[in-house]
Amino acid sequence: MTATTPTSRVNDLQRVEESLAMIAPRWSVWTLQTLQQAGRLRYHEVREKLPWLKDPAVSQRLAALADHGILDRTATDGRPVYYSLTDRGRELAPVQDALASWAGACLEDTGPTARAEQVEDALKLITPRHATAVLWALRTNGPMRSGELAREVAPGMSPMVITSRLRQLGADGLVERVTDNHRSPYQLTAAARALGPAYTALSAWAAGRPPTTDHPVWSPAQAADRAQNGQVRRAAAAAAVATSPRTTPAITAQRIPPSWRQNDLFSHTTRHAPIAPAPATSGRSR
Repeated sequence: MTATTPTSRVNDLQRVEESLAMIAPRWSVWTLQTLQQAGRLRYHEVREKLPWLKDPAVSQRLAALADHGILDRTATDGRPVYYSLTDRGRELAPVQDALASWAGACLEDTGPTARAEQVEDALKLITPRHATAVLWALRTNGPMRSGELAREVAPGMSPMVITSRLRQLGADGLVERVTDNHRSPYQLTAAARALGPAYTALSAWAAGRPPTTDHPVWSPAQAADRAQNGQVRRAAAAAAVATSPRTTPAITAQRIPPSWRQNDLFSHTTRHAPIAPAPATSGRSR
């Protein structure tokens, strides 16, 4: 693994988190992929290609992506306004490919799913506050307790902030306890370790570098440790690609169930399946 200083790792992580914030808002990826496929479009043409997306959502996504330098808004006196991808927007393709590939391999199979929906499903799991920082800390340091993670990821904040995030990441199938003991350290699941190509692509794009497979934290050179705790459970391949958003909220990463039963630990009945994240409130429910 390429050696890096703690400062460079922090800067890298911050750039990745900022990049995620640019593309994570609901319908952003749909808008980007629409323009990627069609080239230059007028506003009403974008709306026609995304019929389920109404104002002001279309205007908000176009304006935000243009502000980030991902879209170009061409306006001249007396002529129509056109939207198209900038060079930076086109360079996002490897990032979207990596996120879609991860979602197809590691998220629950709900049938034919559009590529844009797969990307947004992946983004929904890794963009909440501190989520990516926790995953990077565990990837860099190995198993850590919640207190250790809180001191590294959110110093000065209540440890409960990280405890809550770990609880959600656990429900999403991205972190797990090293043992069944509730005081055991946390570690990445196989699904989380498989995020390496996506984070590597994000890191390169955020820094303005060409796509690469080398990364000081997520490099494939460290892939050997991904086999130590079992392979990623892959969903069945979709029969076809959908042409409209999926309406189910099932975006939880699959996990190998523990050998013990819930009833062995608790006297009350508990749900065996992870609780799926709450559906998005903007646009359609998922």
